[in-house]
Amino acid sequence: MFVLVTIAILLGLGLIFLLNRSSPPVAAEKAFYQPRDVEQQRLERLTPEQFERLCFLLLEQMGLSITGCHRNTHGEIDITAVNPQPIIGGSYIVRCVLIPPEVPINSTQIIALGDTVRAERASKGIFITTGFFSEEVRKLTEGPPIELLNGQRLRQLLEDHRISLA
Repeated sequence: MFVLVTIAILLGLGLIFLLNRSSPPVAAEKAFYQPRDVEQQRLERLTPEQFERLCFLLLEQMGLSITGCHRNTHGEIDITAVNPQPIIGGSYIVRCVLIPPEVPINSTQIIALGDTVRAERASKGIFITTGFFSEEVRKLTEGPPIELLNGQRLRQLLEDHRISLA
């Protein structure tokens, strides 16, 4: 009996040690979108209409032809676009979500985009947000190809294509 208790205590201490060595997901998420500089604050203050125009402009600058747009009840914008280039081209579903900076995009939203991509038989899905993705999103491995653009990556693409937030 004494041996079992000793083994259980040692095993428990080992697990506590391992848990303390790993960083909590919330800290990792906050580190992912911190620090918030002036450009990030401008991105977060966009109105839904401004964000929609910004997404349209970025997609067009990247060589995609916009073929349709649908706004759903959750404030999300689904844009259908076509890449006319041979071999790498195809149809895309682009979901654009303007969210408060403290709310992460969770895996349910990414799975929903994947379902839409499958239903529309699109080549690829793109998820654009002004915020960040939760830790669980990185663990998704199944489904159609989906590219994730968080606020930092969105700002970088806007700079690369010389698109101003002002």
